[in-house]
Amino acid sequence: MIDTGLSLYQEGYRIGGTTRPQRFKNMGAVCRVPDHNRELMVEWFQHPKYDDYWKQEDCALHFNKMNVPCFTIGSWYDFMCQGSVESYIGRQHHAGSNSQGKQQLLIGPWLHGGLQGKNNSKVSELQYPDNAKFDGEAHLIRWMDHYLKGIDNGVEKDPTVRYYVMGALGEAGAPGNEWRTSPDWPIASEKRSYFLKSTGGLNNVKPTDEKSNTPFKADPLKPNRMTTTVAFPGAADAQKFEAEPEVRTFTTEPLAAPVEWTGQVKAELFVTSSARDTDFVVRVSDVYPDGRSIILVDYVRRARYRDGFDKEVFMEPGKVYPVAFDVGWISQVFNKGHRIRVTVCSTGIDFYEPNPNTGEPFGFDFPANAVVAENTVEHNKTHASRIIAPVVVK
Repeated sequence: MIDTGLSLYQEGYRIGGTTRPQRFKNMGAVCRVPDHNRELMVEWFQHPKYDDYWKQEDCALHFNKMNVPCFTIGSWYDFMCQGSVESYIGRQHHAGSNSQGKQQLLIGPWLHGGLQGKNNSKVSELQYPDNAKFDGEAHLIRWMDHYLKGIDNGVEKDPTVRYYVMGALGEAGAPGNEWRTSPDWPIASEKRSYFLKSTGGLNNVKPTDEKSNTPFKADPLKPNRMTTTVAFPGAADAQKFEAEPEVRTFTTEPLAAPVEWTGQVKAELFVTSSARDTDFVVRVSDVYPDGRSIILVDYVRRARYRDGFDKEVFMEPGKVYPVAFDVGWISQVFNKGHRIRVTVCSTGIDFYEPNPNTGEPFGFDFPANAVVAENTVEHNKTHASRIIAPVVVK
């Protein structure tokens, strides 16, 4: 399995609860009957919540029916890495007897489609060492030879988990940029809070301000431009996006020593909005001494689904709400002198199509009555927005 999603709801068609009609409209061009694509999308909009319709496609509900060895490849620069990781965990620990203990997981520094690392160690704007290459095709043949043909080639004795720890590039002696192994996943880490600050700072100290927040708008007609394609923009400099008028950044001081994050990054935001519904995007980047802000991971949560994808709960204007969600999986050593940056915003086309912010049902076409949402992220002693990072302590 390569870069796989378990649930097509929150990991595919409705990332974080968002809708992406513009992306999927174009898929009619490759359908044998183009009208079927539109009919399918209309059907999706008839099921805005995670209900029985979507549960039919959710593999996470059916691990007990899985009973085969599986080699799973994931890519750090792919939002679907969450599916690869959860698939491994579910099959390794909750599936049938011929599945448990017979899984392998490999995660490399790639974009969607890890096999691209076979002959090339350049990933988007980044040039990794040659050790980042992995001949996935050759390994898959070994895997199939053993489990389908009964060839004793030792593949079942390979490490259960292999993961590439990313690090600073172009810096002599920088830690990271190496493969490691583990008997299982995730590895042990310390869950460390990084709090957003009113000054645009980011550190491990909980804020003490009585009142403090950062405002920004979600303007669906003038959204921030994140990408020029529908692909996740990982392994690239995000400075241009961070300069968009309604994007806010929170950045640490230069690190006095390297810091490793390996595991799942989580966001716990406290937010307000003038609208009944809006989106919140959180990103993490590695800021080099020269100013480049290399995006590592990001994710979004549509506010109406903040209490779960199985229900829609709308906001009251001005009221503070917690919005907590998983940002993604990561293995990165932030080098000495680098800074860690968290970016918060509410729009980011073309990857995230904008929310109309009305709270009304979503449809095939963008509505004419879309409104601008005046949003805030709170960072005070009562409502301390934070990122929870998996820090590896040695």
